Amino acid sequence: MYVGIDAGGTRTRLVLADAEGALLGAAEAGPGNYQVMGAEGLTRVIGELLEEVGGAAEMPEVLCAGVAGAGRLPEQEKLRSALEENKLARTVRIVTDGRAALEGAHRGEPGVVCIAGTGSIVIGRNAEGVEARAGGWGPILGDEGSAHGLVMQAIRSALRAVDGSGPDTSLQAELLPALGLGDWHEIIEAIYGGDFTRDRIADACPVVFTAARNKDEVALHVVQKGLSALGAQIGAVARRLELESPVTVACTGGVFEEPDILEEPLVAGADDMELKFVEPQFEARFGALLLAMSSSFAEASDSAMSTWA
Repeated sequence: MYVGIDAGGTRTRLVLADAEGALLGAAEAGPGNYQVMGAEGLTRVIGELLEEVGGAAEMPEVLCAGVAGAGRLPEQEKLRSALEENKLARTVRIVTDGRAALEGAHRGEPGVVCIAGTGSIVIGRNAEGVEARAGGWGPILGDEGSAHGLVMQAIRSALRAVDGSGPDTSLQAELLPALGLGDWHEIIEAIYGGDFTRDRIADACPVVFTAARNKDEVALHVVQKGLSALGAQIGAVARRLELESPVTVACTGGVFEEPDILEEPLVAGADDMELKFVEPQFEARFGALLLAMSSSFAEASDSAMSTWA
């Protein structure tokens, strides 16, 4: 048996399959970010999910987990050791959630995946198996074009409108109820007092897109600037990997539920590099499953993969 896991900031999703890739079970739980849960907490969550799908009765051959917040080798090794010590699989492989998303999006073929949910990152791989990434530096240092990043930029713009140092914008009124605020002066305690989590801020992102669709110039600028920055990261990864034009890009994450107003700034940010946007073939949990199977030279059949959804 093989296990694929996508442990993200919002939820942890697990699939169990046999040596042909036929699904034996699926389950999900709450957040799985390593920086929040730690090795011990994630081991507990994964163990409970395995028990739920029946994977605890017979030890799986390989477990691969794509984990948010586990981008460094020491973190990956600590989690791998914890999972193996708890005998959750004979072999454990830990990768980033972005790496699992890349594998699933292109089914192991060359290409780029642009992920923009609560956070953001761009990862690619070429035909020689060389990988490159851009972004993924978190909410303080990066996360351009993410839901959190867009809302924070929108908040800054709204506050400039409040001060009179920036142009008026509908965001000034519309963001308040979306953030659960009665007055903009409450934002200081909410942000600096720690009441606002990343998820709570990111949840207000639809308001920014609605304002942009309604031709609010400030909201349009926020969206275009954020997505242009993501496009620049796509271009950087493609150039470093020397990917052939057009570069195949799969976009995933909650931000890309608004694709019609996003493709133009992505292309512009990529310095007008020719991009070919495609739908991800599989979700990140199935990307992790593919990585688990390839670790022991198992290969999922086409008929089995046709049932993955």
